Amino acid sequence: MLEKTINLIKIMGYIRITVRDLEGNILERVVLKNTITNLLFNLYRDALAGDLGNIEDLKIERFAIGDDDGTILPLAITNTTLGNEIYRMDTPTSTSKPAIGQYQTVWYLPPAIPAGGGWIREVGIFSGTAAAVWGGGAGKDSGTLMARVFWVRDKTTLESVQFERLDKIAEAEA
Repeated sequence: MLEKTINLIKIMGYIRITVRDLEGNILERVVLKNTITNLLFNLYRDALAGDLGNIEDLKIERFAIGDDDGTILPLAITNTTLGNEIYRMDTPTSTSKPAIGQYQTVWYLPPAIPAGGGWIREVGIFSGTAAAVWGGGAGKDSGTLMARVFWVRDKTTLESVQFERLDKIAEAEA
């Protein structure tokens, strides 16, 4: 009898969101597990199969915010865009590899963005060379949506938000 040993790999993504007032005091801090999309799972699958034609699509490029609470587009692994993207941060504040199988990106949303403040109800991470810069909205919905999460905040111009995304690839328990 031939026995098979299967090693399972688990891909996880977490976002820590920290809201601060203008003096730097923490107003809110939350850690959320985000929904990883099928687009990302398929990119990993293709890389493992040696199909590296889309390898650049694995590189995290943009972090977007939107104001959809799921009424426009319900949260699902089949999502390819945010429900209603209202702004995207073009460059991470920092990136690091804190441990084996981990990659962290940090994004900063200054007090003046979005203009006049407003509701944030969803955030998304976009990757790939097609993930264009915001450019006044021209880059909206471009690139590969890697992950999406719902978070509700009526952001004012008196607060900033830091988003820390930790991607973790680890062996899963069978």
